[in-house]
Amino acid sequence: MSASPRVAESGTRILLVRHGETAHNAAGRCQGRLDVPMSARGEMQIRRLAARLEASGVLRQLSAAYTSPLTRSWRAAQMLMDARVDEHATVIVEDDDLVELDYGSWQGTTPSEWPPGAHRQWQLDPWSMTFPEGESLAAMRTRAHRALARITAAHPGQSVLVSAHGHINRVILLDALRHSPLDFWSIRQHNAEAWWIVCTLNADGLPEFLSAERAEAPVTEATAQHAIDGKTKPLGALGVLESTAVRLARLQQTLSPRIEAARICVFGADHGVTAEGVSAYPRAVTAEMMRNFARGGAAINVLARANALDVEVIDVGVDADLPADMDIQHARVRRGSRNLLHEGALSAGELDAALAVGAEAVQRAVRAGVDVIGLGEMGIGNTTAAAALLSVLTGQPSSRTVGSGTGVHGETLAHKRAVVDGALARHGTRTTIDDRAISARECLRRLGGLELAAMAGAALAAKRHPVVILADGFISTVSVLAAICIDRETAGDAHDGEHDSAHMDGRATALMDQIFLSHRSTETGHALAIDALSMLAGRTLRPLLDLDMRLGEGTGAALAVPLLRSAAAIMTDMATFSEAGVSTGDHEAAHGATPGATSP
Repeated sequence: MSASPRVAESGTRILLVRHGETAHNAAGRCQGRLDVPMSARGEMQIRRLAARLEASGVLRQLSAAYTSPLTRSWRAAQMLMDARVDEHATVIVEDDDLVELDYGSWQGTTPSEWPPGAHRQWQLDPWSMTFPEGESLAAMRTRAHRALARITAAHPGQSVLVSAHGHINRVILLDALRHSPLDFWSIRQHNAEAWWIVCTLNADGLPEFLSAERAEAPVTEATAQHAIDGKTKPLGALGVLESTAVRLARLQQTLSPRIEAARICVFGADHGVTAEGVSAYPRAVTAEMMRNFARGGAAINVLARANALDVEVIDVGVDADLPADMDIQHARVRRGSRNLLHEGALSAGELDAALAVGAEAVQRAVRAGVDVIGLGEMGIGNTTAAAALLSVLTGQPSSRTVGSGTGVHGETLAHKRAVVDGALARHGTRTTIDDRAISARECLRRLGGLELAAMAGAALAAKRHPVVILADGFISTVSVLAAICIDRETAGDAHDGEHDSAHMDGRATALMDQIFLSHRSTETGHALAIDALSMLAGRTLRPLLDLDMRLGEGTGAALAVPLLRSAAAIMTDMATFSEAGVSTGDHEAAHGATPGATSP
């Protein structure tokens, strides 16, 4: 664990902790300055944190403790300081400036009870909000800095505990990490998590932040596996949920992962190849479905509502005049791609623009505090483009990549395969997934489409954030495969063209760790796309669901989110044998001890 960050002699090291969960947290209520105690679950969270921090020696470094006067924060500070071994008692100082954001007359409410438009404003522009009879984030930030200035002045060169709340800690971390105010919601500090921040005072007596880092050691696969193995169950009894929980812990870098907000991004675009008669539906259906999405009547809208998900619909290339006031993101690059049978689907500039549309969607999601981004699509003709892209990336024939799509069979299916064969003959192909005769980026430009490129751009942009990218079915999986290939090739180019496979695989694996496959589609090429991803990942990838689905829109991703939430909850909330007082039997011997791991 990170026992102490390296700092200048005069810097004050602050262990910034958020209290454990309360009943209001669990219910999504704005507790603010209400004196709500931690729940039993919240106290368990703090006990676990205290055990880990004491085992690593962090708590023994603390020479002072400060807390908000609210019970939940004070109790967390008390539990942490009491967990120190062979240490004298430390007075816990209450500081009114560390209290949580004042929601005023809205305290105790849920956002659904706020006036129309208020919750959306809070999500999109929280700094513009001043709560009725309460305060703004700017006012809270001012008093947070005031408190930190007093603490820093009183304890130069010392390590100090500060126990506080979600929003005030988020503002402190926002400044300590030097992030934009627009990134407010992207700052993640779950209940009972700790960060080291280091600050000194500037010439004006205000805190100047020197560094910020998590207070616990990086979560490795070994430590996460050790944690899940210690839960009250036979080893491996929860199957894929356990391996999913391990992956989430590594991605979020905490043994208490959370999957709360999730968003399905549905990218819409048309395809010039529809002129070849490859679909059972006319091109106009793309625009008609975009209107259906905006009205909330499509399958993805229904499944999102059933599973408490957000849906964002993005026009990246629909060949229609969609109303400016339609409830979608208007980001059209061009009105549909070109006919890939006769020319490249996109120009280089259009490809860049479509990749940027996907990146911007990820940035919006991250800034909204989203933990999971599902990739959905809508575009008549896009199974043809995806099949051609999969063939060119892998060197596999159209017989393995082209399926029925919207429902073509017989002669029409044979014609669809012939169109893909013709496109490959025109544009060329690679022999294997590792063949760089044609770059992955160029493959996407020649044979992809605007929504495929946008989904690839989303996956590439997600590397900078600890979010899950949840691929839907065939089309989004091929887009993710293209992104992984682009990422590997970019990593190679960054080293002057040296083909260092170990290095490139390392970069691919870093992005691959964020990619989760929601379901196994019945579309012909999906199995091949999964196999290609598995080869790049160096392990067999297994979709979470197999429901004989092939709709697209992000519907499979919407259904997989509850499984991700369940996996995170198992890692975070399930008791260990020692916590529950349950005998281990032969489990303890089988479980063993993981080097470097500490049991809470």
